[in-house]
Amino acid sequence: MTRGFMRKEPLNPVRLHEHPEVAAIFTRANWMPFFEKLRGYDEEVTQEFALSLVPHSKTYAIVTFKGITMEITLEFISRVTSFPLGLLWSKEENPLGQVAKKTFFQPNEHPVEEQNGIRRKSISYPWDEVSYQIIKYITCEERYNIAYGYHFRLLHELRYGMDIPTPQKISIPYFLLQSLIDSSIKLKEGGPDQLAHHGLIKLLVEESIHTFTIPIAWEIFKNMTGEDDIKALTYDLSPSESEGEEQKGEDE
Repeated sequence: MTRGFMRKEPLNPVRLHEHPEVAAIFTRANWMPFFEKLRGYDEEVTQEFALSLVPHSKTYAIVTFKGITMEITLEFISRVTSFPLGLLWSKEENPLGQVAKKTFFQPNEHPVEEQNGIRRKSISYPWDEVSYQIIKYITCEERYNIAYGYHFRLLHELRYGMDIPTPQKISIPYFLLQSLIDSSIKLKEGGPDQLAHHGLIKLLVEESIHTFTIPIAWEIFKNMTGEDDIKALTYDLSPSESEGEEQKGEDE
């Protein structure tokens, strides 16, 4: 097992469904569709994706590998994950994270401070498990024992802001794009243990390869090499060629 193994999303939502109260929170927040979509990943595809990712702005990146070019936008991530667009935010906004952390707890709760965060086991149920699932599915980190300010921004919204208008909620697609960019940069700098969001990357790639004239199956795509001609595999005819074939059939 490599050190980076814990930065991958779960293969299935089994543990989540073992906690009905937690699943109910995520269902009400409309997070469950994303959790349910995740079904595995491929190590090599994840790495190739991350190595080829080129950010052009905070909301736009391009990935080109195995013969496909993908435009990674907030709208694309939103469509694939089912998370709505919302307010842009960053895990680096520490003052806001500290406010969320302080205002999250109720008078009868007794959180234990540690390493600028809160020991997860000191968070009352079901929120201790909710924080675990956030770390597993959204932030994709190795640290499970501590919840930090940026985790509490999500926790606070789930606990107290469920009914605020969607445009006023913090954008998970934006966070995921920033996390993909950060992971890519750190991987290129020689940090393989920073490779994250394996399941998300699979979903993004699957969405892209299904848009070809003849969609490519995930199993075929992940086994492709640099010498494979993806256009030949998909019989991707240009509009003029397609129209020409149709006209020829009519003439005959």
